[in-house]
Amino acid sequence: MVKKKAWVIPAICFAILLFGLLLGLVFSPYDPYKVNPTEKLIAPNSLHWFGTDHLGRDIFTRIVVGTPYTILFPAIVLLFSTFMGTCIGLISSYTGRKIDSAITAVMDSFSAIPNLLLAIAITGLLGPGFIHTLLAILISWWVQYARVVRNLSIVTLSQPYMHAAQLSGTFGSKLIYRHLFPNVFPFIREMIFLDMGSIILMVSSLSFLGLGAQPPLPEWGGMMLDGKSYFQIAPWITLIPATFIAVVVMLFYFIGKGVKVDD
Repeated sequence: MVKKKAWVIPAICFAILLFGLLLGLVFSPYDPYKVNPTEKLIAPNSLHWFGTDHLGRDIFTRIVVGTPYTILFPAIVLLFSTFMGTCIGLISSYTGRKIDSAITAVMDSFSAIPNLLLAIAITGLLGPGFIHTLLAILISWWVQYARVVRNLSIVTLSQPYMHAAQLSGTFGSKLIYRHLFPNVFPFIREMIFLDMGSIILMVSSLSFLGLGAQPPLPEWGGMMLDGKSYFQIAPWITLIPATFIAVVVMLFYFIGKGVKVDD
């Protein structure tokens, strides 16, 4: 049976978007950080495709330069969270009841607080800043991966072929690598794509609240905050980065759903 490959179209759209932003980074003549009061609050035109902000900075250039802060660095943090949660989940499911109970208690403590609320609390404790935002996400996001991997691994360990593998002398890291991890990997892969949109929204939300990226860093949520006071006279300052956030989040959602359908 031919797989549906439902993730291909949104993945191609995302690749085209990134390629367009990369071309903009190469060809844009404007400095994303340079203040130019004589060109502030210019509406989108042929020279400034997305207009300028309240300090005269070209919004298109700032969108392009802000792409790594909104997409790349959060993706790296998500991968670290996934790795950490997967390792903890596998250890919890395999190492015995006492360790499993201790790890489960820790996971329950983290799960009692919503991710965004926990990230706000951590960022408030450490202080505003982009690095602190990423650290807060790392601390708050590993739990759901650990819980999913633990539950799936416990179910897998009860299967007859796992008992057969243990009877044949496969134990420890070899059992985890050869049998447990391959069974949980498809679920982890789906979660990564689906969670990527949530991570982007969290990073942007914290920046919009003033807890994340600080000026003049061109993170898209921070750019929305810059335009909040000028929304009535220059709505493009807020609407353009908000549109990019919405499009990217939707593309990751459709990629994740497509991967799930293909599995």
